[in-house]
Amino acid sequence: MAERTGGGDGVVDGNYHFEKSLLDNRKVIKLLDLAIKQNKGFSLARFGIGEISYLSYPANGLLVQEFKRYESYAGVSHAPEIIRRELVRSMQDTDIAGLIAPWRLDPWAKQTRTVLEQLKFMPTKACCAWIMQSLLDEGTLWPWLSNKKVFLVGRRSKEAEIVFREQGIQITGSIGLNGYEGLNRVQNELQSNQEWEIALISAGIPATILAPRIAKLTQKVAIDFGHALDMILDGKEYKLSDLVKKWNDQFKGENKN
Repeated sequence: MAERTGGGDGVVDGNYHFEKSLLDNRKVIKLLDLAIKQNKGFSLARFGIGEISYLSYPANGLLVQEFKRYESYAGVSHAPEIIRRELVRSMQDTDIAGLIAPWRLDPWAKQTRTVLEQLKFMPTKACCAWIMQSLLDEGTLWPWLSNKKVFLVGRRSKEAEIVFREQGIQITGSIGLNGYEGLNRVQNELQSNQEWEIALISAGIPATILAPRIAKLTQKVAIDFGHALDMILDGKEYKLSDLVKKWNDQFKGENKN
């Protein structure tokens, strides 16, 4: 595993206080725009509660157990060792890592620091994991996307197409992604459809894994977009626990039949 412990990577003498060097929204947008202008592969992968739970495995297996009821909704369909390995690779390969800021969820920010220490790794560039929701809340998202060609990936991408188009966004395509086993199919689609400039991926943990892969393969910008998509679709009605319950209930129904 590559070790990055030099001062240039935000780690001095094993100091993993990433929150001291988180990029603000404006700087992140600048970097994304620059990558598009230069036709350069560039990714933003976010490491939220689910990702940090799996990255804590097996040292802290309890977190994976506690995440159990979310795992199907979050697209986890493989063994924790495999998911962890893929997430480590994503953390190392992504251009910007979205990390859990202490002012959002302090206990999880501490766990993120523990994970980084165990990996002996610090992302070169990091921002708050909730950046996309933040851009939506502050009214920056739509103006920023207005002159870009966007490809949507994820379970709700088809219904999102309509809303994005209503906002004047140019959508060049969309594809569903429910779990880890769908990654190669989506990868192939994004490689063969070259009309897009930005892929917005809302697919739980597979989105975190896919964003750096896609950026590297296509030399385009790939963003792990997350629940910002649910917020766009559900507005004030958005509630994660409701979405998880609805998803899990559907499988309970299937099992009864």
